[in-house]
Amino acid sequence: MEFSVVIPTYNRAAVLESTLRALARQKTTLEAKGAFAFEVIVVDDGSRDDTARRVRSLEGEFPAPLLYLHQQNRRQGAARNLGSRRAAGELLLFLGDDTAPDPDFLAQHLAAHREEPEPVTVIGYTPWAPRLEATRFMRYVGEQGWQFGFSLIEDPSDVPFNFLYTSNLSLPRELFLEVGGFDEEFQEYGWEDVELGWRLRRRGVRLIYRDSAVAHHDHPTTIASFVARQRRVGASAWTLYRKHPDLGGFLGLPDYRRYGWAERLRMTLLTWACRLTERRRWPDLSRYYPDLMSYHYCRGLKDGNGR
Repeated sequence: MEFSVVIPTYNRAAVLESTLRALARQKTTLEAKGAFAFEVIVVDDGSRDDTARRVRSLEGEFPAPLLYLHQQNRRQGAARNLGSRRAAGELLLFLGDDTAPDPDFLAQHLAAHREEPEPVTVIGYTPWAPRLEATRFMRYVGEQGWQFGFSLIEDPSDVPFNFLYTSNLSLPRELFLEVGGFDEEFQEYGWEDVELGWRLRRRGVRLIYRDSAVAHHDHPTTIASFVARQRRVGASAWTLYRKHPDLGGFLGLPDYRRYGWAERLRMTLLTWACRLTERRRWPDLSRYYPDLMSYHYCRGLKDGNGR
């Protein structure tokens, strides 16, 4: 079996079902290489909704083995590790529960691996779902590196370690298990994938980008929700710094920027102004987005340092 698709999920039964139905439509023939096989492993991280019922209702009609696993709420890293230990595929493909793939998604990932003479990790392209009305801010965080940074990729054949996005990622299962999988100490979203990317890079494993391996992200994002995310990511950056002090420059640690009261007031007002105008064509305040995201990340660093 070529692929084990591992999907961690938590209380998002409806969007997970859409993702699974998209996987059910996968083409399983690679041009000039013949057919390939895959399985799907859903790891329920302690959901309280009807995730189990929805997954099991698809088992009989699903065109590939569909395995449902349940664990107590231990976060996404532990869920992916559990799914990977149960996987039978030569390649692991990590997919978000809200990330619906195009029909040739698996074939594109497989082609990328078969074209390489050595083991690699592969990320695909994750645009916003067509049904969403992407705001200026959503387009910004989806391309400029705060959530995804696809427009910043200069060399698709050798991508920096911090682009290892687990919403659309494949790598050899044996390699993943050899490096120890995800570090389960990370409890907040945002660093367990970067930390794995750093360990793989130090091992000499290249990360490549296949923009034809498309999966659509069905997760509306606002400035308010992303500000909260930046605070959490900043606070948990200290965990990554403690484990890998050589990443201090990348993280902006240990000496991070402190903001005086006048700067804090200005950034607070700018945050509110951007929130009020994010769905309007005018005024366009997107030029302030980089400063705002840096500010809220640094506020998170300060909170994490206080702990």
